[in-house]
Amino acid sequence: MRAMAQAKIDLGQLSHNIRLVRANLPAHVKILFTVKHDGYGHGLVEIAQIAQREGIDQLGVVDVREVERLRRAGIELPILVLGLSRREDITALVSLRTSITIADLDFAAQIDKEASSQRIRTSVHVVVETGMGRFGLFTKSVLPFFQDLQRFSHLQIDGIFSHLAVADSRDPADRIYTIAQIEKLNTVLDQLDREGILPPLRHIGATPALLQYPAETMNGYYNMMRLGAIFYGYSEVPPAGTWAEKIVPIATVITEIIDLRELPAGSYISYGRTYQTDSVRKIAVLPLGFGSGLHRGLSNCGEVIIGNQRAMIVGKICLDHTMVDVTGMEVKIGDTVEVISPRLTAQQQGDKAGIGLGEIFLPLCKQVERNYIKTQQQ
Repeated sequence: MRAMAQAKIDLGQLSHNIRLVRANLPAHVKILFTVKHDGYGHGLVEIAQIAQREGIDQLGVVDVREVERLRRAGIELPILVLGLSRREDITALVSLRTSITIADLDFAAQIDKEASSQRIRTSVHVVVETGMGRFGLFTKSVLPFFQDLQRFSHLQIDGIFSHLAVADSRDPADRIYTIAQIEKLNTVLDQLDREGILPPLRHIGATPALLQYPAETMNGYYNMMRLGAIFYGYSEVPPAGTWAEKIVPIATVITEIIDLRELPAGSYISYGRTYQTDSVRKIAVLPLGFGSGLHRGLSNCGEVIIGNQRAMIVGKICLDHTMVDVTGMEVKIGDTVEVISPRLTAQQQGDKAGIGLGEIFLPLCKQVERNYIKTQQQ
């Protein structure tokens, strides 16, 4: 029985996106594919299987539960938990051969003790605070922290990284801020290098940095990029004039028209009376709402595609339903409606509402029924 709304995930397009990105990276740069939050809603295991097949170097997840799912599915790639983990998860993380993010010596000691009891060495990556204001060691503490780590014989210190706060911005002040963040980590890496304790993997760049700061984040000490959105089909910054113009979204979310009605001028639509018709309008009702992941911020500004025509979302998006204005369009009940697709991207929808693209496609792909296809890409 077909669901009211579906996400078609094109794994062939995913493979194409991965190969295109790899072809445009320096040969020495490794790729960590961010598959956290259920593969950004596209399906954790299905996405990871393609990543493994395409030769991705490492996966990034949010917590031990995602590591467990991947290992049960036979994924053998190195997996890094990108955030800070709970102490109670150490035993499972170690046994699952996980790379663990650390920024605390007591936490490192607990990992070392557990790894010793399991008679293995556990990979760790040290996170550094350079301007995100979230978590990580302050730069002045990094060298002594690494020196202290040397006493733990069951830790394998594989990496060091930081997060860029505004790499997706083109504002001159934000560019200065981003360069300053990179230089802060560079200073730390130089200290570690001179002490002979520089870890093998160093990374600070994600998708926006790949396109806006390639020289700064893939040269010198840096040899890995953390990439997510671009593989799912989104560059996060305008890709005009670059190879990234060939990146295509891998998800198409569709629903259908379940009702059509003609409303007279002066009619209000949906809760809150936020939209009133200024003339006789033909309104289509869709069986998809914020309960199925359609962001309510698209009310009165988002669009859908029916056939080859765009129709505007009118009135507040309801829990289970959305209304669109199809005045002047030849449509009927049962017609397919595109909500996000290569023709109507999450980026385009988000721009209309001032919403991040991840806030658009992640809940939609995650909450509707997912179907996987594999088209052949040139």
